Amino acid sequence: DYQRLMRQANAVDFDDLLLRSLDLLRENDDLAEAYASRCEHLLVDEYQDTNRPQYLLIRALSRIHDNVCVVGDEDQSIYRFRGAEIRNILDFEKDHPGTRTIRLERNYRSTATIIDAAGAMIARNVQRKGKTLWTDNPKGEPIELFRAPDDRLEAIWVGQRIRALETDYPLEQ
Repeated sequence: DYQRLMRQANAVDFDDLLLRSLDLLRENDDLAEAYASRCEHLLVDEYQDTNRPQYLLIRALSRIHDNVCVVGDEDQSIYRFRGAEIRNILDFEKDHPGTRTIRLERNYRSTATIIDAAGAMIARNVQRKGKTLWTDNPKGEPIELFRAPDDRLEAIWVGQRIRALETDYPLEQ
């Protein structure tokens, strides 16, 4: 029904924009060449969350200059349910030989306690390139662990914690 209504409205959604663009580039070599020649530099943010059509579009547009800068963190890939492919970032250097990788490991916002805990957790990720998080910030308060039996009780607990902090940190400012 959704697709039928989209056709009737002569409308497209985000996925259609990607897939139709790919179809145009695949079916028309001159058009693909023209667009690829215009894309001297491509910058892609949150590359860890790109899906297969986005990957193919980036490959098509970078085929001439191959001057692609991506920003991403394989340890922050959370959109698998939307089709994100972690392989896109894990295989980037293989797909683009001569790539220079710059790891952003220093954290300016969090305490050392948080950084150490985050580093210990992400070190367990199976598909990752690896990094060592660090900060010059003070150690900070210990981490409080709460294991909720379900999402609703977790939400209630978080709400109660926010209310308890409100006396020291007013929510309205």
